[in-house]
Amino acid sequence: MPFVSVGDGRMHCVERGAGEEVVLFVHGWLSSHRWWLPVLDRLPPGLRGYAVDLRGAGESDPAPGGHTLAGYAADLHAFAEALGLPPFFLVGHSMGGGVALRYALDHPERVKGLMLVNPLAPFGTRTDPQMDAWVRAQQGNPEGIRAMVQLAFATPPAPEVMEALVADALRWGPAAYFDTLDDMARFHVVDLLPALKVPTLVLWGDRDVVIPFEGIVELFNRIPGCGLEIWHGVGHSPVIERPDAFIALLERFLREVKEEQ
Repeated sequence: MPFVSVGDGRMHCVERGAGEEVVLFVHGWLSSHRWWLPVLDRLPPGLRGYAVDLRGAGESDPAPGGHTLAGYAADLHAFAEALGLPPFFLVGHSMGGGVALRYALDHPERVKGLMLVNPLAPFGTRTDPQMDAWVRAQQGNPEGIRAMVQLAFATPPAPEVMEALVADALRWGPAAYFDTLDDMARFHVVDLLPALKVPTLVLWGDRDVVIPFEGIVELFNRIPGCGLEIWHGVGHSPVIERPDAFIALLERFLREVKEEQ
């Protein structure tokens, strides 16, 4: 079941594990399901995990109407409905954290718990004009894309893993690349956060040069009952830098949520 129809196209996903408890993993910008493979390969018994490719990323079809975080959240809902998934735990990384947050705000009844990993700030990106111009100029440029992927790590992965991540990033065509870049700048859900009733945990690495700590604090302060984990010496991608610790944290979060229900 590698592809699921979501109306005007197909979403690719990778499934691992078996069990009644479902976890849906959402990747970030210039990424794919591949960023979640270290986690999927370590899923404990009783968990069933799905890592999707967002539209225009990985092996999923592009979105003919444009690529936005709200559109991605709608795709996630169509994906979950097509598979008949029960209420699930939702885990989003970077831009995928913004997508996951948007989904939880739109469909709180479908989300048992929300884990945001180095997520997009709830006030969107605040890139200075010079940096924004440089990022825009790198679309399709192998060396520029490589430099951006490398920025995601305080401790780089093995060379063969890095090559695969760079190759995935280069697959992002102009539409998905620029649509999402623009939409992340427009993203603003700060005023909606106090109404979020989903159990939420935020994880951030203190060597992240992508996501400002100010955005993490905003999530923690505004989401009712939000938990916060800060990992020292970790960059933007704890799921790849410390997968064993990440699985332990995920298991603890799931256990705590179930104990509170």
